Parts: sequence; structure tokens; C-alpha cells
Amino acid sequence: MSPPSPPQSWTRQSPKTPNITYLLSTDHSLIDLFALSSAFASDLLYWAKPLSPSQLQKCVDQSLCLGLYTTDDGTTPKEMIGFGRLVTDYVTFGYLTDVYVLPEYQGQGLAKWMMSCLNEILCAWPDLRRCLLFTRDQGPARMYAQTCNFREIGGTGSLIMMERGGPGTGWRFDGSSKDE
Repeated sequence: MSPPSPPQSWTRQSPKTPNITYLLSTDHSLIDLFALSSAFASDLLYWAKPLSPSQLQKCVDQSLCLGLYTTDDGTTPKEMIGFGRLVTDYVTFGYLTDVYVLPEYQGQGLAKWMMSCLNEILCAWPDLRRCLLFTRDQGPARMYAQTCNFREIGGTGSLIMMERGGPGTGWRFDGSSKDE
């Protein structure tokens, strides 16, 4: 299954290293499956487990993926340094999962940037009812709330369940109801 719209891309200069440009793209053909498989096998994605190459490819092909890369020219990826995946019907629903930025690139606002770009995509879906995610830490929960208007709606044990509404629910993008 391929996404219903052409891939989108964004670029941003590194605040720490001026000669590095970061590229964020929804283009599946850019995703480094070896790097993604390594992340799935690491503690970075504590909830994931390694998948066979064919299963990993299927996950990528059937989701809206955000690949984060270093690049010298703003267009050609050198290294995949982050990722996020929205399991979605591309109309009314999304489930955000597998979000990460490699530890050596954390602290530069890249996850916030990635989620702000995702929010841009979600804001363009006029029939979006909701997007859900689970996290276990308050730091990421605050980031998701600030960048994508997610709000905590519950959880079990150490998991925090968050939801972001869309026009299909009657929510405004600031998280309030149209009736407020």
C-alpha cells in the first residue's frame, strides 16, 4: 500500500554544526532498513523487537513514515538518525509509534521538529478524528503535547495514553472543543 499523496520533505540547518543539514522526509525509498532494524533491536525502542527484512519492509510500506537524515546538500541522505511511523488510513485515524532520534543527535530539538512536521501533515487532513500514542515518560509526553496538541487521556501501569483530535471530532487544533 502506498501513501495517497506524494512524499513531503523539510530541511533544517544543524544548530551545532553549520555544515550539516538535516532532512526529514516521508519518502519510503529513503528509509535505511538496516538502520531501522538496528534501532528495533536496541534499547532505544524498548517496546520493539527485531523483525525480518520482509516484515520490516511491510511495516514501512503500510505506514506514513518520517525518516530523519543527515545530509550535506539538503537532498541526499547520508545517515538515517531518526524515525517515526504513523499507522493510518490517511483519512480519519492514526497511531504514532516507533519514534526515535539516535542518542548522539538528541538535545538539538530534532524530535520536536519531526513532530511539528507531523502536525503540519495532520492539520491538512480535514476528516481526521483522532491520532493516538503511548509513551512511558513525561518528557516525551510534554513534547507531544507542545508540538502536536496531544493530550493525556489515561494509561495503564507506566504507560501514558495520549490523543490528538482533528476536525472530524469537533476539536480545534489547539486542543479545545468548538463549543468552548
